[in-house]
Amino acid sequence: HAQDKADVSHTVAISIPECAILDLEGTTSVSLSVAAPTEAGEAVDFSKAKNDAVWINYSSIVGKSETSRTVAAKISNNSVPSGMLLKVTAGADAGNGDGTMGSSAGQITLTSTDQTVISGIGSAYTADGSSNGHQLTYALELDPTAGSYAQIDFDEDVTLTITYTISNL
Repeated sequence: HAQDKADVSHTVAISIPECAILDLEGTTSVSLSVAAPTEAGEAVDFSKAKNDAVWINYSSIVGKSETSRTVAAKISNNSVPSGMLLKVTAGADAGNGDGTMGSSAGQITLTSTDQTVISGIGSAYTADGSSNGHQLTYALELDPTAGSYAQIDFDEDVTLTITYTISNL
């Protein structure tokens, strides 16, 4: 054939999707309880009002114009009982995924406003399920502000909703 040549070519189109999704794994119903004192004259005990059974997993593909993403957390329903603070800490990534993993912002006090929990997420995935991604540790503490203990009320049991959002930096 007259059209056959030594070199021929065709095009291949490659499409990479933008991706920013996250999931909570492990138990998603966390209970935190303050222990009553066992001896008259002692304060209630917040030391066991902790929980580390939730893991945050994410998948992220960033573009040239956005170099990283963050995960923020806020209380989106109800509020922490008077005299107390609810804190959360994201641990370091468990190391079972690949890419540019995020870094923990350390312990934050949860409020109704988004606060960064993990920052610096690039194109990465954590792997799915418990023991993958970042372990979340919740701690209920007495507000150190003077007079906070006087605000504690046993009728103030509450269920909070904590919302995590992955977004561009």
